[in-house]
Amino acid sequence: MAYTPQHIANYFLERAKSEGREIGQLKLLKLVYIAYGWMLALTGDRLFNEPIQAWQHGPVIRSLYDEFKHFGKSPITDRAMEFDLDSMEQFEPHVPAEDSQTRMILDKVWAAYKRFSGWQLREKTHEENTPWSQVYDASKRDQVIPDDLIKPHFLGKIRQILDAAAPAA
Repeated sequence: MAYTPQHIANYFLERAKSEGREIGQLKLLKLVYIAYGWMLALTGDRLFNEPIQAWQHGPVIRSLYDEFKHFGKSPITDRAMEFDLDSMEQFEPHVPAEDSQTRMILDKVWAAYKRFSGWQLREKTHEENTPWSQVYDASKRDQVIPDDLIKPHFLGKIRQILDAAAPAA
């Protein structure tokens, strides 16, 4: 199924609300990026077709940044919206319950990263040899982080999580 970053953002915003957690813009941007990386690593498929860019504070999906920037550092209280050109109506996109594979991956990302603040997730994206660190150049704007850097990075991260969860031999 074809998703937009707004579908994925709304998934995390709903999960946070259901658990009484708040999500600010920085955390939301990083969670959506991480979910993209997990989907790419686990299935070989892109979660959405918007490029991920290397900005000063880490990976950014421009449409989400533009949609939620007015919240600044405050918790996001709205949902992402899209506009249907056929019906000329605005709607709130969601990942359907029938898409169990995508929802399972998003559930795992949420379980693994919900405890981190936006700044902690930013710091994780700034670690040495991350896709962001390999692309970011302060003298250039809107540098795209390519999938061929994102996929192996997240394969490694998922292996680390699985190894840590495996019982000792």
